[in-house]
Amino acid sequence: MPEAALREHAALLRRRGYVGLTASQAERLGAEGSLPERSAVFTFDDGYASTERAADVLAGFGYPGTVFVVPPFVESGSRLSWFGVEHEEPQHMRPLGWDQLAALSAAGWEVGSHTLTHPLLTVADDAALSRELADSRSQVADHLGDCRAVAYPYGQADSRVAAAAREAGYDVGYTLTGAHTADSPMLRPRIGLTGRDRGMRLRVKVSPASLAARRSPAAQLARRARRPRSWIPPSVSESGGK
Repeated sequence: MPEAALREHAALLRRRGYVGLTASQAERLGAEGSLPERSAVFTFDDGYASTERAADVLAGFGYPGTVFVVPPFVESGSRLSWFGVEHEEPQHMRPLGWDQLAALSAAGWEVGSHTLTHPLLTVADDAALSRELADSRSQVADHLGDCRAVAYPYGQADSRVAAAAREAGYDVGYTLTGAHTADSPMLRPRIGLTGRDRGMRLRVKVSPASLAARRSPAAQLARRARRPRSWIPPSVSESGGK
């Protein structure tokens, strides 16, 4: 995500009057019935050190962010590593440290969990699922005081994963899929934006019509027909949201 692209994303939402919230703030206001009609939650998975640069960009528009981290990498400082990122340049895979995350938290950001080892949770057994969700949450909370949000690795979750996340103590859990087949506290869908999403492509992607299309029966059919993606472990295809 080039900084110029992120700046364009934030500028468009600011011009359209969107209020910036963290993941837990948005969930709490929604539960209270007081969520602003135009609200934006900027989320960043994995906990890359370069997220600090994103924070600087968003600060210029008055927007906070929510970053989801894998605590063992935060603790060790070792290169982020899991299925799908083996060929990334090492300099791009440096993690944020606890001090950096504390500074982001002090600046209004939220720090959530992205599990302990970044597995595909939909194929984890019950014991591993509970450990990945509960232990990662407790490690973030031990260092930063709280941890109320989780982003599921590879954007994948199902009803069993959602129930385990609720049991682990989270208030909100995020998926990331093309079709939005579910929208509940533990299965909140997101829109994935990249550096290619600029100009008209960006405006279309965040439009109400585009959001409606993602929830349509046609989108769900297309999702079931899609071949597995190369960056998701090959044991299953995209499965989240049911």
